[in-house]
Amino acid sequence: MFFRILKQALFRRSGRKSLALLAVAAGMAVATAMLTIRINAGDDLNRELHRYGANLVVVPAADSLPVDLNGVDLRPARAGAHLEDSRLPVLKKIFWAHNILAFSPVLFTRAVAGGQPVPVEGAWLARPMHLESQAQPFVTGLKSLAPAWMIDGRWPGDSAPEALAGDSLARRMHWRPGMTVELKGAAGAPLRVRLTGILHGGPAQAGVLLLGLDYAQQLSGLPGKSREVLVSALTKPEDAFGRQNPKSMTPAEQERWMCSPYARSIAYQIEQAWPGAKVRIVRRVEAGEGQVMSKLGLLMLLITLAALAAGALAVGGVMTTAVAESRAEIALMKALGASDGAIGRLYFFEAAMLGLGGGALGFVLGEELAGAVSAHVLGYAAHWKPVLAPLMLLLAIGISLAGCAHALRQAARLEPAFVLRDEAQHP
Repeated sequence: MFFRILKQALFRRSGRKSLALLAVAAGMAVATAMLTIRINAGDDLNRELHRYGANLVVVPAADSLPVDLNGVDLRPARAGAHLEDSRLPVLKKIFWAHNILAFSPVLFTRAVAGGQPVPVEGAWLARPMHLESQAQPFVTGLKSLAPAWMIDGRWPGDSAPEALAGDSLARRMHWRPGMTVELKGAAGAPLRVRLTGILHGGPAQAGVLLLGLDYAQQLSGLPGKSREVLVSALTKPEDAFGRQNPKSMTPAEQERWMCSPYARSIAYQIEQAWPGAKVRIVRRVEAGEGQVMSKLGLLMLLITLAALAAGALAVGGVMTTAVAESRAEIALMKALGASDGAIGRLYFFEAAMLGLGGGALGFVLGEELAGAVSAHVLGYAAHWKPVLAPLMLLLAIGISLAGCAHALRQAARLEPAFVLRDEAQHP
């Protein structure tokens, strides 16, 4: 009997209920699209922000206070502690190894060219690393760390005596791409390098000569050593929990902290895996990333809440109208012994069916909408997320039930005697 009444209720006034179902579907489509884009675009936006530099810097723990000008170490090449390049593979062996997007060891030294001092920065440019966990080589270096740098010419190679000159250094020395420059470093042996381009990377790179790390080590007489390691890691914006000291946490809290890709937790793991190293967090990168991601998430949340509220109001309007038009039937059922709970279940099931149908349709439309928006705005189509389907269906049912709450209160307040008498007097 209950399901026969429910079937009749569903197909009665089908026009209004179709509009309610479409309203729920529209709300769920927007919610699905926003969530899919947020999941897909979150990591890609994070990666895009990391195109402009490293967010972690590994330095020797025993190093003295650095003396630098515009990012160039001014101490003698052998001053202070150094890192061993042989320890670099540990960066791809920590728990969050897949979040390490790129890294490069860096060595600062000084050389003489044409009788004038020249700051030299040696780094990996595009160095392949063969890792046990990967079949293909992992290519890393400054080309991966800072692809947004502008170069007049081309990147030098790691295995050739080639270099990039910062724009202000090139103007001062009257250098241009294609020239060959002879450098004399602390090791004494001269090195002839060919300029492949002029670098416009920022104030820190404007006055330096950038070349492969092996040649910088040759100039300074420090084979296999670097001053610091620049690391670009895919991280989660820090919240209050992420800023806590792990040493003061309980074991459960520490495990949760270590299993979250905060910049601090990744830095902590690097320090644990690399004795004698200290990791500094470049706060300006992390702060910018956190602000952008938070604002993006807030904007998507507000749009989603507005769409869901519209769906709930649409269901509420339809169900309230249905109760008003079915006053006599409800009163008769109450007079025959039906409880408020039985009547409430009837309308709850009706609203749940509308939510289920609207949620299924909204999920399909939302995934298509997410793909179209991603392709137009971000340049790639967002992948479908089938794992979101149960969540969207439950959410659709939830907003439908929330929308019919007012209608159920109206049905519960009906007094059978008054309603039936009124219907008898005004048939």
